Amino acid sequence: MSDIRASVKIIWAVIVLSFAAGLFGVVLFTELGQFLNLPSEWLYAVYPNLGWASVLVGIAALFVLYLNFRHKLLNRRLVYGYAVVIAGMIIVTNYFVPEIWLRGHHHTAEFISVTDADQMLEEDEDVFVVEINGEARAYPRDWMMIPHIAGDTVGGEEVVMTYCALSNLPLPFSSTVMGEESHLKVVSQVHNNLVMVDENSGELYQQITSSTLDGSGHLDPYAAQRMPWRSFKEIYPEGRVFHVVETGLLGLLDKVTYAMFVATLKGHYEGEEPLFPTLDMDDNRLPAKEKIWGVNINGEQVAYTSSFLDKNPLHNTNVGGEPVLLAWFPEYETLGVFSRKLDGRTIDVTNVDVYGESNEGKLNRLPQYPHVFWMIWSHWYPESSINS
Repeated sequence: MSDIRASVKIIWAVIVLSFAAGLFGVVLFTELGQFLNLPSEWLYAVYPNLGWASVLVGIAALFVLYLNFRHKLLNRRLVYGYAVVIAGMIIVTNYFVPEIWLRGHHHTAEFISVTDADQMLEEDEDVFVVEINGEARAYPRDWMMIPHIAGDTVGGEEVVMTYCALSNLPLPFSSTVMGEESHLKVVSQVHNNLVMVDENSGELYQQITSSTLDGSGHLDPYAAQRMPWRSFKEIYPEGRVFHVVETGLLGLLDKVTYAMFVATLKGHYEGEEPLFPTLDMDDNRLPAKEKIWGVNINGEQVAYTSSFLDKNPLHNTNVGGEPVLLAWFPEYETLGVFSRKLDGRTIDVTNVDVYGESNEGKLNRLPQYPHVFWMIWSHWYPESSINS
């Protein structure tokens, strides 16, 4: 009798511990963890060992099934139900988000012509733009909402566009990371900003900082633009447009997910507080939900407001010791950020067009953070200045 009681205690101990471990993983790697404001360091610490932890939890579940099958100590339905729950937890933490729910298209993205896209997009549809060597790609915001990640070869360069709806931030990066080809997938979000994993290296990257948590690894950014659809098709009529078509169960899942995102993001975009209570919210120099245009060069960050750009559509300045031009094009509702270095000298620009052709010659584009929420920007870059 004592042996039976000991075995029952062992089974219950394994059940409780494995269930707690599985539940912790589900919470940490889903939005529940951010609702509970769990430390972001936990996600970064656990993820590299997630596979082994899942294996141990799975072995524990098999151990419970074995003991109960052999000695019939607990109710069969209870034990089988426990096994199903554990399996579900392992699938959710390891597989569901990147492989089923938010399926990125780093190497599988498809593009259509401006003419075809024009049949589906409204004139004021928000699109993210990458232009390299005269070749342009547009990524409609609504079509980026589900995958978050879409890659392509643009102007001979391998580029991957990333989008975080919580931050309202599109950022394109080089597909080559530290000299190796990358394969980015969605992991989660912390502090209302996207966390991605490079499956080829196993490294986690924070989108807004473009780096690993300890700063040892980084993604190389490309210049982004943001504009209405009517502007893109006028500026880049030969451009290509990212488009996803899913059918069957995946198509249904995407429709449900999109509707859910729209409903939950409404309060995040228009309400007083962010969706997840993980931001400092201490910097009240600007309204929390104001959308700014950020520049980050050599460790110096500056946030530019739309009202400032309206008054200063051609702004020669310096950021991080680099000569920079901010050019606001009201007719296209887009901002160009350019280097003022040309042929080894620093120039003052008196006129420039949307392609970067200036009074002194063709200017090179610089990366920017187009229309990111101030509450996100000031959380990640608390030392940022404004309009300076």
